Amino acid sequence: MLCSINSNNTTDYGLVKLNVDIPWKCDYVKYHVSSINTKGNILIVTKDDYLMFSYDYEELKIVFEDKYTYSIAGLVKYLNACQKVIVFKNIDGRTISLTSTHDVSFVNGSHRAKLITGLFNVKDQFDIPHDEETFVPDLPILDYANKLYLISLQGQAVHSNIGRGEYTPSVMASIDTVIEPFAPIIIDYDSSKPIKIKTYTDSLKYIEMRLVDFMYQPVILKSPLFVNIKIKPCNGANVKGILTKWFQYYWSYVLTS
Repeated sequence: MLCSINSNNTTDYGLVKLNVDIPWKCDYVKYHVSSINTKGNILIVTKDDYLMFSYDYEELKIVFEDKYTYSIAGLVKYLNACQKVIVFKNIDGRTISLTSTHDVSFVNGSHRAKLITGLFNVKDQFDIPHDEETFVPDLPILDYANKLYLISLQGQAVHSNIGRGEYTPSVMASIDTVIEPFAPIIIDYDSSKPIKIKTYTDSLKYIEMRLVDFMYQPVILKSPLFVNIKIKPCNGANVKGILTKWFQYYWSYVLTS
């Protein structure tokens, strides 16, 4: 049985939903994502993204604009144009340094803003001593590191360590390809090794999937997402394993929502 679905909410193309009418009288089914098709129209930052700094008991907030692409040079130019307290510098087109005449501390920021500036692994306060060039901890990521996932409550639990964080997302498909702005993203899992999932038939009557980045955070996709899922009947399953995975899926979804 082949189910073809696509996202149709123009404000949230990264989310797809499906109601499935299973035609077989069986307690268990096995299924997998057989293909994914979309375009790389992904906003790397939006008007909701920001970086927050503090100095001399004052706050400095840098707010971003909707952007599909940024070069390091373009990003540094924008950061310097937004304020006059911190001087951002492009280092060989790969990383960013910060210098200030004040003692400045990075307080917090949105996920996408931290991703493109190399601050995504900063959990505590990040200090920038005055008149001292300070480098961001990681290389800025402007292309989602060629890695996306499709996750859902019914997916396969995969334990991951990213920076200081540990994640157990419910992965239905892993997208390992070059993600270029505006270029097609076409994945055929039947020609590789899809993630196959065995579950209760009743639990598959409704499927909700979301496209996320390599840190399992939702991406802002601006083109429809097309997904094909293949389903077939299954004779049996490990009941204890299914229940354990279901709770893992549920809590991982709650924590990443």
